[in-house]
Amino acid sequence: MSSQIPRRETAGGFFRTEGMKPFVAIHLTPHAKQLAEFARLERHAFAAKIRLARAVLGWSQTDLGRRIGLTQRAIHKLEQGETEPRRTTARALEDIWREQNIEFEDLADGGFRATIRSSVYGRPAQPRRRGRPGYGPRERGHDGRS
Repeated sequence: MSSQIPRRETAGGFFRTEGMKPFVAIHLTPHAKQLAEFARLERHAFAAKIRLARAVLGWSQTDLGRRIGLTQRAIHKLEQGETEPRRTTARALEDIWREQNIEFEDLADGGFRATIRSSVYGRPAQPRRRGRPGYGPRERGHDGRS
């Protein structure tokens, strides 16, 4: 009888069961490492586009999230490049950019160029709220004095 631990081949690695705790070992080829780095750079470029467009429009993360059906935390994660946006989220953001006359052109070096049409500048920025709705001094019945 062999003392080897059973293993099953998987794409790019193997799956092994030792006792009750399975684990997966993945070995990345140099090409796979390059692809992973490319994906990371793409994610960060997209994150920068989100931050730039939101700043130009004067929207908070919450404002943007409401417009595309995401939470403020989800927008934050996208802006930090922590998560890969779903296709529907990317499309929703691109639709908003198009509606707001903000265009992005991807450059060969991995960067991008932004074009912001003058009609964006003529729009009043939406006022930003601080705190949760219903918890400001007026809503609580205070007159603002300490």
